[in-house]
Amino acid sequence: MVTLNTPKLRCYAKTAVLTVLVAAATLEIAHYRAQSQIDAALAERLPEALKQIQAQQEEADLKAEREKVLNEWAAAPEQAPEGRHLYGSLSATFTFVEFSDLECPYCKRFHDTPKTLVDQSGGKLNWEWWHYPLAFHSPGAMLGAQAAECVAELAGNQAFWAFTGEWFKRSQLNGAGVEDVEQLAQLVGAPLDPFKQCLASEKYKAKVEQQLAKGTELGVTGTPATFVVDNMTGNRVLVRGAQTPQVLLEAMKQAIAMRDTPPSQDNPPAPAEAPSTVPEAQAKRL
Repeated sequence: MVTLNTPKLRCYAKTAVLTVLVAAATLEIAHYRAQSQIDAALAERLPEALKQIQAQQEEADLKAEREKVLNEWAAAPEQAPEGRHLYGSLSATFTFVEFSDLECPYCKRFHDTPKTLVDQSGGKLNWEWWHYPLAFHSPGAMLGAQAAECVAELAGNQAFWAFTGEWFKRSQLNGAGVEDVEQLAQLVGAPLDPFKQCLASEKYKAKVEQQLAKGTELGVTGTPATFVVDNMTGNRVLVRGAQTPQVLLEAMKQAIAMRDTPPSQDNPPAPAEAPSTVPEAQAKRL
C-alpha cells in the first residue's frame, strides 16, 4: 500500500505543483502579451481618437459662439433685397443709411447707436450699411469691406451684420485690421474654402469702390456719415460724425417736417456736425 509519506508520492506531488506553477506562469505570460498588444493598439489609436474628440469639442464651441454672435443681430433679416445690407424691418418708415469704414474708430463708437434705436423702434426704423473705406485706413479697411461682402454672399445678411459688429470689437483699427479674418468669417457661418476663394478673387472690390464714389458724390467726406431717410417721401437728412441718438431723432423730426415741402434744390451742404438737408437730386436714391 502506498502511503502519503512514500518518496514516490512526494515526487508526484512536486511534479503536479510544478506543472500548475508552469501553467499559471504560461497563462500570465500569455495574458501579459495579449494585454501588451491591446495597449499597443490603443496607444496607436489614441492620438487619432483624441484629435477627433478635440475637433468635436472645437466644433461644438464654435457653434455655441456662432449662435451667441448671430443672436445679437437677430433683427437682421436672413436675406435682404437686391444685395443690400439691412438691419431691422424691411417695411420701416425711416432708414438710417450709414456710410462706414470698418477701420474707423469713430464708426466703432457710433455702431451701437443706430442699432439701439432700431431695436427699440418696434419696426419703424431700419439701418442700411454702405461701404466708405478711407484711403488712409487701407488696405485694412478695403479688405474688411470685401470680406464682409463675401460673408454676405456665403452666409447671408444676418451674418454680414454679425461680421461687421465683431470686426469692430476685434480690430486694432486705423488700418491695422483683425488678427484672423478667415477665423472671423467662419465664426459667423461662412465656409472657409469658398470664403478664401471669394476674397482672393476681389470680386466685390468694384462694388465697394462704387459705394465709395457714390458717397463722395453725395457729399460724404468722412465717416461715419448717416442719411436719415423718410421712406414715405424719399427726403433725406444728413448727419455727419459719431452723433448721439438725440441728434438722429432730431434729424427724423426734420425729415417729417419736410413732408409738405419740396426737397431743396441747393447744392450739397458743407460738412457740419449738425443735421443738414440733402438736395432732391441726391434724395431720389442712394
